[in-house]
Amino acid sequence: MTDRNVKLPTWVKREVERAEGDRVVIAAVLTITTQEVGRYSALGLRAADGRIITGDPAPPPPSGGRYARRNINGWEDKRTDRPKQKREISHWAPSWNSGSHHLVSREIHAYPVDHHPAKLLTISASVLEDLADGALVRFRADQPLEKKAESFASDLLFNLRLLREAVGDAHVFDADLSDEAFARIQHVDWELLPQGSADRVLARLAARKGADPERLKVADERLRELDRLGNNGFILGTGRFARYFGAKFGDRLIALENLEYGNALYAFEEDWEQLTQPSRTELIRRRDPSVHRIPHVPGWQSAIRKLVRAR
Repeated sequence: MTDRNVKLPTWVKREVERAEGDRVVIAAVLTITTQEVGRYSALGLRAADGRIITGDPAPPPPSGGRYARRNINGWEDKRTDRPKQKREISHWAPSWNSGSHHLVSREIHAYPVDHHPAKLLTISASVLEDLADGALVRFRADQPLEKKAESFASDLLFNLRLLREAVGDAHVFDADLSDEAFARIQHVDWELLPQGSADRVLARLAARKGADPERLKVADERLRELDRLGNNGFILGTGRFARYFGAKFGDRLIALENLEYGNALYAFEEDWEQLTQPSRTELIRRRDPSVHRIPHVPGWQSAIRKLVRAR
């Protein structure tokens, strides 16, 4: 049976092209607080003495979702993209008035079915950086993939879906990238969405693992406020900044909110991609005229409105 013609999304193709080696791996880097570490207990994470501790690599449990079950149990794929085939099916039927059974067979036309064995992929976690209230953690699907392999596209999509289902995020990296290199990565990908995309931003935030309904309600209110300011589009962070969202005003001003730490809005006037690299505690301590911290106290809407109008 020939494999399906798998089409990779454009963003996945870009990430594959950006990986310079011949092999890639699926991974995600997340900032996890000690308060939310329980969400990742199935992957071996726990808190001890105020620090986040990781466990041994293991497959995500089947309760984690569709791809976790497929990873453990295998699955069948009905090939509706191929012509139906003649197939004989049989079953035992009771014989009339005898108490015995006899075999009944008949022919049907049905789509062919591919049977996929269990992959049994493990996910490993590693702490890249200890933070004051949590850690920067790298999650990885432990299967390097050869770009030239015939099954590369289908394996890549499966691993992306498995990891995203388990931790809420997944991206393509060079397979030989060390944890030290992960920690040194300075570039952050930001997804830019057009004006009027507040609902799309909220839907993306809600789809991420462990999204809290109360925090999403607050995020919705703040998205509406940013929308009323006449922005030039919305922004969503990925990786360690997966909880950040905000709006772009003109060519220079960026206003960012954080889904978890919602006590202040940060506005960046220049080099915002570089300025967002420090941790939240570093941002609070630093004195940079290009960074404006606007606490969410009565009147914060007026403060950001004045800043937008001044720029």
